[in-house]
Amino acid sequence: MKHVFSRTVGLLATMAALSGGMWLGTTATASAQTILEEEGTIAPALQDYPLAIAAGDIIAIVVTSEDFDTMVSLIGPNGEEVAFNDDYGGTLNSRIVFSAETSGDYIIRTMTYDGQQGGDFTLEVRPASPYEVAFNEAQMSLEEQDLAAAIEAFSVAIELDDSNPEAFLGRADATFGQALDEWEAQGNFDESVDASFEEQFLEDLPPLVRDLIVTDFETAAELYEADGDPFTAQRLREQILYIETGEAPGPTGGGPRGE
Repeated sequence: MKHVFSRTVGLLATMAALSGGMWLGTTATASAQTILEEEGTIAPALQDYPLAIAAGDIIAIVVTSEDFDTMVSLIGPNGEEVAFNDDYGGTLNSRIVFSAETSGDYIIRTMTYDGQQGGDFTLEVRPASPYEVAFNEAQMSLEEQDLAAAIEAFSVAIELDDSNPEAFLGRADATFGQALDEWEAQGNFDESVDASFEEQFLEDLPPLVRDLIVTDFETAAELYEADGDPFTAQRLREQILYIETGEAPGPTGGGPRGE
């Protein structure tokens, strides 16, 4: 399965496609009764499910499959798409957290990523948990490059449930991106220096910011390790080493900054 650990900068791009365990979310799920739960087969392209939603409802629509890369879309009463998700929380599964402003008959459309490969899947619709609302807000803020809002929302999500490594990785990503934006805005990159952009930035990274990023990465590594995924944990610790020393991750390694 794919884990996307960094969406802000290229420094951690080696973490963009890892094969590892599937992290489906959080233990802090809603206690209310499930609204809709279905199992089906897409062969191959899509399957629709009608759902009545009332204004003010905040729901989670979760599509999971071991057979294919899922996508899910929510079509509003006027026939227009009001929400969409491909990969959620670092997996190939899909989740929409939707706050309805309009009552009416909606359509949940489950799809395959490539429109060809089909397979079995599970669809669950239920009230969204406070954690899911906070995590979704954090991810949206991260995608919109509102990094301060992302950091705040990820922190709220972690306070609600500290068992999801993706929340820690998302906060680290936003913290890193915020520090990079500030560094660039100050015009710190010096083309005359015999060091790359990344090397100069890592050298200048404030110790407090570095410690925050490393702590979040290490916490995520411990959570993956506890969940039986030592491979991902090891890759994260290689990234920690890179952030701390400039030693490139991977089997070929690399020397510290400046070597």
